[in-house]
Amino acid sequence: MIGLGIDAGGSNTRWLLLQNNGQIIGTGVVEPINGLIYTPEAREQNVTRFQKLLHDVSKVRKPDAVVAGFTGLHPNTEGSALFTNLTTEAFGLEPSRIHFANDMHIAYAAAFEPGEGVLVYAGTGSVGYHETKTGEVVSAGGYGYLIDDYGAGYWIGHEAIKSVMRAFDDLGYPSDTPLAKAVYKILGGDTWKHIVSVLYGANPRSTVATLVPAVAEAALAGDEAAQDILKRSGQELARLAKVILKRLNTSLPVGFMGGISRVSPIVLESLQHELTVSCHIVTTEPVQAAAKLSLRRLSL
Repeated sequence: MIGLGIDAGGSNTRWLLLQNNGQIIGTGVVEPINGLIYTPEAREQNVTRFQKLLHDVSKVRKPDAVVAGFTGLHPNTEGSALFTNLTTEAFGLEPSRIHFANDMHIAYAAAFEPGEGVLVYAGTGSVGYHETKTGEVVSAGGYGYLIDDYGAGYWIGHEAIKSVMRAFDDLGYPSDTPLAKAVYKILGGDTWKHIVSVLYGANPRSTVATLVPAVAEAALAGDEAAQDILKRSGQELARLAKVILKRLNTSLPVGFMGGISRVSPIVLESLQHELTVSCHIVTTEPVQAAAKLSLRRLSL
């Protein structure tokens, strides 16, 4: 029996075919697919990309069950119905063998069984997440960069450029600190005319988040401002776990996942310092967890 796992994120969409003996028989990557289908253009783009994924999978082997996690997908929405119908047509599966959910569902499954822990996920954005044994979701954060993605990639990049430009104000010219040099290097220049054209150009959210490696590089070189940013990132991410644990009124381990978990040991150390429970970096990929969940559906 073959299970298909799909992890549809903001940067790409990954799929994995897993045999029930644990053997991986196929993997692939297509362009980003998400459940935020609010316009005809978004619908067409997502359908085209998802159909390519289904075609790529079919060239290897049609699965017996499918579990997928999509950014922005929620039950009983157009996106959920659309992706389910396309999958049914492609593979001829019964509805009970298809389960499409929000991407945090499969991310959590990569870290814990239901009820076992709290997941802190930090990429460009951040969210705290827990699933109870009965399937209820308890979450914190995840509101987007305009409201609260504190501690995540955009926040780190924003704190970095803010620090660098305030130093520019103080001096009247570009600073030569490790953080400033690293930021200017990534932006490709140190004049305000150049910086404003880059930061306020296409996709500013992603552009600001690309400054995260500059902060990590500067922190490694001993830059105190960069180290402080990463320390505060850990503190903000710890808050997500703490508010969930408070609402649950219990003590559970915390899993840390996403690109920021691999940026610098300072973030993890700060996160752990703020918590009174154990914390570990999750190494299992969500797409692997999705594939394993799909195999479970075969026994339902």
